[in-house]
Amino acid sequence: GVASIPGTCGTCHSTPNIGNHSFPLPINIGVGDLTSPLDVSYLPVFTIRHNSTGEIISTTDPGRALVTGLWSDVGKVKGPILRGLAARAPYFHNGSALSLSDVVTFYNKRFSIGFTAQEQQDVVAFLSVL
Repeated sequence: GVASIPGTCGTCHSTPNIGNHSFPLPINIGVGDLTSPLDVSYLPVFTIRHNSTGEIISTTDPGRALVTGLWSDVGKVKGPILRGLAARAPYFHNGSALSLSDVVTFYNKRFSIGFTAQEQQDVVAFLSVL
């Protein structure tokens, strides 16, 4: 029910040595949004309507709502373990990031982080060796 969760990479990838969640935290980071900084135009679009309110959401990834049936879970997914990440492309639940560079660019744009080109390269290099 929180509109915004301030944090860092460790907010979601908090378990020492493996970068997994210390506690379950499925969240919607916007990967399935049609306005995603990634190219999601090739993915199927699901239009979901809330039965009580009539609100409509269009997304490429209904996320945890497919399991729970809860409106509040639309788009929520569990973050991956970071260990061995470089060997598991494409990234995100819908496969919309083909490289680690795409992942870092997504986070930089989506969350207005403000990485310089060098900082983005440094984060990609870090993720590549986990």
